[in-house]
Amino acid sequence: MKLSRVWTQLVLIAVLTLSAAPLHAQTASPSLAGNYLPSVLAKSPAHRDSLMAMIKGKPGLPFWVRALVRQPRYVALASEEVKVKDKRMQLFRACEPRSCEASFIRVLFSEDGKRALLYVSDAKLGIKIFGDPTPEELFFLTR
Repeated sequence: MKLSRVWTQLVLIAVLTLSAAPLHAQTASPSLAGNYLPSVLAKSPAHRDSLMAMIKGKPGLPFWVRALVRQPRYVALASEEVKVKDKRMQLFRACEPRSCEASFIRVLFSEDGKRALLYVSDAKLGIKIFGDPTPEELFFLTR
């Protein structure tokens, strides 16, 4: 009888431990990798606002870059999570359709999306960097 009660208690502990595991997994930080720029800009006001504030009114940008939010007609790769001085950041790459080698961008966002940095490379308009990146951030924008 005593062995049966110990066994029941062990089973109960195991069930409680296993049922608590999914709750812990849900509280983990969301992944910054595997996301797409059009989707993030559509769903996150912080990302959208920080990027648009940075490029609004800036001359010499390719049309497709000025229209990133309004008309998401560009090729976007899945985001990559990078660590800059122990801070999680999200790196996006995108380019103009059929002209990826000639016109592309890299966008680096802080984890909360409130800080954006932008690297624009265009064969006709040149290279432009926005957002005053640190040397460590610049490394990820230009690689």
